Parts: sequence; structure tokens; C-alpha cells
Amino acid sequence: MRLVSAFLVLLLCSTTAGAQVTSGTSSGGLFYEVSGAGEPIVLVHAFSVDRRMWAPQIAALEGRYRVVRYDLRGHGKSEGPSAPYSPHEDLRSVLDALFISKATLVGLSAGATIATDFAIAYPDRVARIVLASPGLSGHVPSAPLTWTQPVFKAAGAGDSEGAARLWAETPIMALRHDQTAATTVRDLVMSNVRLWTYKTNPAQQLMPPAIGRLAEVKCPTLVILGEQDLPHIKEIAGLLVKGIAGARLVTIPLAGHMVNLDARDAFNQAVDKFLASR
Repeated sequence: MRLVSAFLVLLLCSTTAGAQVTSGTSSGGLFYEVSGAGEPIVLVHAFSVDRRMWAPQIAALEGRYRVVRYDLRGHGKSEGPSAPYSPHEDLRSVLDALFISKATLVGLSAGATIATDFAIAYPDRVARIVLASPGLSGHVPSAPLTWTQPVFKAAGAGDSEGAARLWAETPIMALRHDQTAATTVRDLVMSNVRLWTYKTNPAQQLMPPAIGRLAEVKCPTLVILGEQDLPHIKEIAGLLVKGIAGARLVTIPLAGHMVNLDARDAFNQAVDKFLASR
């Protein structure tokens, strides 16, 4: 396991220096951290990284909100998958552990998939959702994602570190605008190398999946898309804006898939403007 880079350590320290951070584990084995006070906002991270990817957003939000971030199952400090589970039910276990009846959800990529599923399954527990670089349960890319093949080949051969290194170099993890965060992304991926040791994924998506149920999302919704994100992500963003009544789309110039790190200031401004509107 590689040490987190000095850049990442400085970034994390700078976000927590002014706010008390508490932590715990939900009944489902999900590790979480909380800082700030006020209306609760839950940050749901992307596949292959962990809660630390939200460092620039925590710094921007914790002065006005109660900011919750947690590690998805098998990521960071959360338990690995040992039996079938539902990612949106894992999110519910975190809210329950913190006695949060209703929250704003901010998810990126796989985190956006989970946020959408949760908003459909538990509409009364969601105030607003921000879906960045979104995934969508039930969506099948129109073209095969051939760039993933070397990654899964390495994982299948038992080379988990090689798979993680290859994944960190894929187009979906590439930064297109702010290269200063490239080391942060790579270190986050490499510190979650255990993901590539799992032989099966027992995650159970929302049924029926969200792709056919977007009209059930009733809360205010913001979709954030990096201008240079991948075609299938842009396709999903279009489906969300079309399918969720009143959903707004913000496209951030030059940014790639990891838009919260690739264009942190523009991302934070878009989120802040959305949260300020009622």
C-alpha cells in the first residue's frame, strides 16, 4: 500500500484545521466522518477512490452545513462486500447512524448513481441532489468501454496493484484541466487497491433500475458535467436532465470526469449557487 502523497496530506489537513471532525461506523459497516453544523449534506464518492476525494468541497461547505462523507463498501475504511448488499441501503445506514431524517445528497459518478437510487427509494429523506459526472442504474453504454479491458485482465490474473495502476491511467480518471491534482487522484486509487482483489461484486442495484423511473425524482436536482467527460457520461447527463422534472445542467469548461478536483472552484461555485436557491 503506497503512502498518501504530501500534496494530499496538505490538502486534507487544510480542510479540517478549522472544524472538529467526528467519525463512526454505521450498522452496515460503513465508515463516515462529519464536520460543520447546520443543514446536513452527504457527499458520496466515486468508484475506486474514497471519502477523501471531497477535501476541496468539505472546506467550502463545513462553515455553513453539517457535512457528512463516508466510504462506499469495499473502499477506504468501510467493510468489504461479504454478502449481497444495496449501495443505496448502505447510504441509508449512514443517515440512520447519524439520526438524519432528511439531507441534501452530492454524488459523483458511482456516487451519483447511489444518490439517484436513494432519491427514488426514499423520496421523503432527500431535500436536493447534485449529480456530478453521473452514473445511472440500468444504463448500458452505447459503445463498449474497451479501455477497461486491460484493467480487468490484470485483476483477473491476480495483479491487483497492476489493475489499480492501469485504472488510474484510464480516461475516466484523467484530469483534463488542473494537473496539480493528478497525484491526489493516483494516490487515492492506489490506496484502494483492495477493490481489485474481489472476485465478484454482490452489489444489488435498485429494482426496477432508475433509468426507467426518473420521473419519480421529485426533489430539486442539479447535474454537473465536465466538458471533456466521456461520451457515455454525457449521454447519462442528458437522460437525467430530460427525465427529472426541473433538473438543471451545468457544464464546466475544460474539466474531465473527476470534475470536483479538476475544476474545484467552478464546481464549488455551481454547488453553492444551487444550494442557495430555494
